[in-house]
Amino acid sequence: MQKTVLVVDDQMGIRLLLEEVIQSEGYQVELAMNGREADEFIQKKAPDLIILDYKLPIIDGATLLKQLEDQGLMIPTIVMSGLPERAQEQVKGIKSVKKITEKPFQLDDMRQMVHSLLRE
Repeated sequence: MQKTVLVVDDQMGIRLLLEEVIQSEGYQVELAMNGREADEFIQKKAPDLIILDYKLPIIDGATLLKQLEDQGLMIPTIVMSGLPERAQEQVKGIKSVKKITEKPFQLDDMRQMVHSLLRE
């Protein structure tokens, strides 16, 4: 069965770029532009991996992850941030966070993180 990656970012260019790269690796990709859209998708069908921007409108990344953890949903997550130290501080202790990467990121690094986490 094809694994699903949910990409959550308020910047359309980043969503589309990640969609293209991840689909080319053989994964199904779903897109959300804010935390509320992401939560709605997750409640219908939990993805195998989330790539999540830390700073989002409506529901920010850290809040979304805490809500999911409170619901018992432990979906492996890569957090992206222009301020990785601040993001790391905010998501500290959230077990679903497997990687924190700085924006802008290298596509090869993101590809490797996705492969690594989906193989676990």
